[in-house]
Amino acid sequence: MSSTSPPPTDAALLASAASADASFDAYAWAEEALSSRPDDAAALSALLPPLARRSQALARSLHASLAQLALSAPQLQTRVAALQQATTPLGRRLDSVCAHAAGGGASGSAPRGDLSQLATLHAAKQRLQGCAQALVEAAKWGRNVRAVAALLEDPARLAARADATLAPRVREMRASLEVLRELPGAWDREQTLLRLSAQVEAAVRPKLAACARADDAADAAAALRWCLDVLGSVGRAALVRDEFCRVRPAAVHRLWFAHGGAEAEAAEALGRWLDGFYARVLQLLQRETRVARDVFGAEPLAAVLLQLLRDTLAPLAASFRDRLAAGFSLQRLLSGFRAARSFAGQLLPLFRALESDAAAADQLLRVVFEPFRGFFADYNRFASDALTDALLRLVPPALEAPRPREAGAEEEEEEEDAPTEDGALQSFAQRVEDAAAAAWTLLDESLQQCHEFSGGAAFPEAVEAVGAAVQQFALALSAALPAVRHLREPAALGGSAGAPDWRRFHAALALLTACGALESDLCALDGRVRVRMQQQLAQFLGETGGPASPRSRRKKSVADAVGAGATLAELADPSKLVAAVARSWLHDEPPARQTQFHQFELELLAAPSSADARYPTALLLDEAQRALRSWTKEAQLLTYDAVFLPIARVLETLPSNESWRKVPDATLGDLPTFSLLPQDYITLVADLLLSLLPQLEPFAQSGSLQRAVVASRGAHESCVASEWARLAQLLHLTPPELAACQRLLLSSEAQRTEPTPTATEFVDLWTATVASGTLAALLRAVCSIPTLSELGARQLSADLAYFHNVLSAVGGEGNWLVDDLRRALDADPQAQAQHADELRAERDSPEKQALAKINACVAATRQRPLWTLGQALARLRRVHMASIYFYYNELLRQSEAAAAQGQRSSAAADDRAKEPQQDDNAAEPAPAEPAKTGENQDEEPSLPPPPTDSEAQLAALQPRMNRLAYLQTAVASNLDALARALGPKE
Repeated sequence: MSSTSPPPTDAALLASAASADASFDAYAWAEEALSSRPDDAAALSALLPPLARRSQALARSLHASLAQLALSAPQLQTRVAALQQATTPLGRRLDSVCAHAAGGGASGSAPRGDLSQLATLHAAKQRLQGCAQALVEAAKWGRNVRAVAALLEDPARLAARADATLAPRVREMRASLEVLRELPGAWDREQTLLRLSAQVEAAVRPKLAACARADDAADAAAALRWCLDVLGSVGRAALVRDEFCRVRPAAVHRLWFAHGGAEAEAAEALGRWLDGFYARVLQLLQRETRVARDVFGAEPLAAVLLQLLRDTLAPLAASFRDRLAAGFSLQRLLSGFRAARSFAGQLLPLFRALESDAAAADQLLRVVFEPFRGFFADYNRFASDALTDALLRLVPPALEAPRPREAGAEEEEEEEDAPTEDGALQSFAQRVEDAAAAAWTLLDESLQQCHEFSGGAAFPEAVEAVGAAVQQFALALSAALPAVRHLREPAALGGSAGAPDWRRFHAALALLTACGALESDLCALDGRVRVRMQQQLAQFLGETGGPASPRSRRKKSVADAVGAGATLAELADPSKLVAAVARSWLHDEPPARQTQFHQFELELLAAPSSADARYPTALLLDEAQRALRSWTKEAQLLTYDAVFLPIARVLETLPSNESWRKVPDATLGDLPTFSLLPQDYITLVADLLLSLLPQLEPFAQSGSLQRAVVASRGAHESCVASEWARLAQLLHLTPPELAACQRLLLSSEAQRTEPTPTATEFVDLWTATVASGTLAALLRAVCSIPTLSELGARQLSADLAYFHNVLSAVGGEGNWLVDDLRRALDADPQAQAQHADELRAERDSPEKQALAKINACVAATRQRPLWTLGQALARLRRVHMASIYFYYNELLRQSEAAAAQGQRSSAAADDRAKEPQQDDNAAEPAPAEPAKTGENQDEEPSLPPPPTDSEAQLAALQPRMNRLAYLQTAVASNLDALARALGPKE
């Protein structure tokens, strides 16, 4: 059923087709028409007349466009002709569509064919529109190239006139280049644009430099905007920002380099000058902010100001570091750091209004604090050098050694000089004790300065620097001890070798007390510093809920600990600002240092409150305490030697004592023997040991006991080790055997029940130490005795019994070593040797093995025959002298015989002077052989014949005389070697 009027949709289509809209899309219109009636081609007949009119209008438009292209761009004629040829089939297809629509019949594929033809028509239309636009852009390109080239013919006039059309023309050229990119000649056009852009940049650069250097940049803002517009059109807008930020800080740079005296300034003066300098930099930024906003706009203002700040401070960073390093000290470093920190705090409001992210904050802090980053990277060296110099200035000056007195010096002069020398040692000890407070104050200030500089990020390096500085401090104190040891030396001052100088001993105790004060104050400082560091590290890491457990801290990675950023708003707090700076520095360090910091944090948190309740112990500053312990051991040896050296001098004469080789007097017959008394050497040693107690007890009751106890820790091991080592070398003792002997007089820690050392323990410690060294020296002297008779063995047993009682009086009741040796000496040599073998069989007991070696050594001296050495020497001397006398007499006899024979020969020669000499070579009469006695049976059987003249006679006798002298020297050397072999073993 047909209708006389088109449906509403067709009416709308017809209305749109009849409209005069220039943007009418025939392809879209046809697609919509076909989609509304896909199965009824006859219904489209009403739409064909409007479509024909549109086709005619499109054809006229195409002809007009082609005519314009022919006039403006002849090179497009070929492509237009191709388009005309392409539209011919389109026209035929449109005619077939019209015929098909008028016929009313359509196949199933007719709608698809119609749509394809309409699509081709639409594509042709788009190509025609592209050609039209290309023609327009080609025309624009030509006009703009000619205009820009004309403007660039006079660059000076261009810069002065600031032509406003230059930037738009260059932008149009860029737009035309993009449109014409697919058309022939694209490479030539691109090269033309590059050449013109370079010429534009070269022409604008002088004007840009002049505007940037203007005293009042606000007046040159318009010119700067023009430069920014022009250079932005050629893609070089960054030149304006770079030139602006490079030139504007020139006045600030001149101010910095004009101040050449900052290297020699004190820390406070440098800080004040830096405050003024940073104020000038802040004024520069505030003044240039208005200009930058006017020129660059509000959006990139923060980036421009940050670059301006970087270009202001970066050229000064190397000079800044050099000025801080000249005459470096932590106070000088902190003075500059405080000025930079204050300046950064003043910059925050300026940048916070523009940016608020963490990236901007990190860049700002890196720019401001860049000169200090090198000091953080090498903080250990800088802090160690500065702290070492400060501590070395506290070391008391070395004492001058006293001059040796002459033998005839008066006693009055000695009495006048002695208090002066003792007072010098006392004064040295007092200065060391006074230096303790100042030294640990410097250490505390150094660690506080580390926190102020790094917020805690450099704590591991600061602790290492403290240890290195204290080690140098201890070495400097030890360097003064050689001069101290020469004070009142008995050998140098003419004193007695067996009498200790108790005044020097008390002065050494005062020095030991000063060492204890150093160590006690260091341990007290260690406790305070550990608590403070834990709080500071928690603040540095941003922990607000209290310190976490070590297990929870281990779960954090090092990157989390050092990589957290802070925004500009969060940096208003100075402590957070310093922490943010230190975190950025630590984040740039190698992973090894980051791991070291994290490990330090874990160890600091997990450290116990105290390692030993009886003695103060440093847990954080343990390296410093070890350095002090090395110096304290030197003071312990000085105190020990004041008492032990006189004892050692007495015992040096023990091996050569004549009483060890005594034998019973045969003239006494069977008279009874009485008990032997101890000899003078052992009574003198006993008096020295017993006199030590009255010297120690008053000191133990004084207020210096606790400090002296701290310094006396380990005195037994450090003082007597060398003496016992000499005994071990003599007897070939193993380390377990040597340790068993050293523990002989020392009470164990398990026997001490008091929480703190008492006065009794202090006295017992030093008496046991001196007694142990004396015992080692006595045993070494006993083992060095060359020969021991039975009477000498009984005398030695009596001496050891007396010494055993003395050891019991000074606290050595369990002295099994002396007691066993004394009992063994009471037996005969064979029994003592058998006792040594029995002890040697118990291999699991180091004590028994040591006793076995000592008894074996003493038993060997008892089994040597008495007087063997003296008799052998006398016999050898007699034989040697008899041989020399025999050869000497024989040589004299031969000399006389040779002289007589020479006289007879000369007389006979005169008688036969005229006779032929046929017997010239006759043998001369041989000398008579000497009679051999019983004393020279082993000598040479004969001597060489004497020569015929006196000179030959002397020449013949000279080798024999030389041989006799050699024999005499050789025999003497052999006798000395034999004496050493039979004597005591060293």
